[in-house]
Amino acid sequence: MITCSITYSQEKSKHGGFSKELMETFSESQIDLLNKERSLWKKQRKALNESLSDNQKDILKDSSLGYRERKRKLSETFSESQKELLRKFEKRIDTIKKRFYESLDYEQKSLIKKLRTKSKKND
Repeated sequence: MITCSITYSQEKSKHGGFSKELMETFSESQIDLLNKERSLWKKQRKALNESLSDNQKDILKDSSLGYRERKRKLSETFSESQKELLRKFEKRIDTIKKRFYESLDYEQKSLIKKLRTKSKKND
């Protein structure tokens, strides 16, 4: 139910999760799409946090639960309106991700693939 975006989760890194070499190849429209995605993730997080009940907040604060268990317990308590909120945001974010991916040229896709391969080697 709760998803994470690679670009958003790595937002705090120097180049938004991308290498400097790759960032230099992005067009203005591609950078705009990344910024829109980042903005939507922030809005989703804020809207979801504002809709949480006290019980749901307690689940999030429970340090005895692991990430997966916390996520599972929390998603079980979501109301229909919270689920719908998540679905709407995810649909909008998926649309932006698709437009971004379609805008990448061969060289950019190759750089991304190379970086993912390097990253997975260290896991």
